[in-house]
Amino acid sequence: MIRQSIASLLLMLAAVGSLSSCREQPYRLATEPVQQGWAYRITYRGRPMIYQEHIPAIPGFHPFRTQSDAHRTGALVLQKLESGVIPSLSEHEIDSLQLAR
Repeated sequence: MIRQSIASLLLMLAAVGSLSSCREQPYRLATEPVQQGWAYRITYRGRPMIYQEHIPAIPGFHPFRTQSDAHRTGALVLQKLESGVIPSLSEHEIDSLQLAR
């Protein structure tokens, strides 16, 4: 009887563990301060995938001035990745984020 209870408990723990790993997001977004402003980093299953320290899709080097700007831009790229779309951004998409320049 004790063995059956232990076996049932182990099966239940294994099921809970497999459910929680299914819910894990393979992509992660993080922001970090850099010398001239902010950057975002996207990883896939813990491995570096995208590192962006300036506003993409516009000519010249324009750093993200705020953490929020970097995060919103990274979130849009992340949304594209999770949807299976190429994660490039257009100038129109950048303008729609209303980033500080």
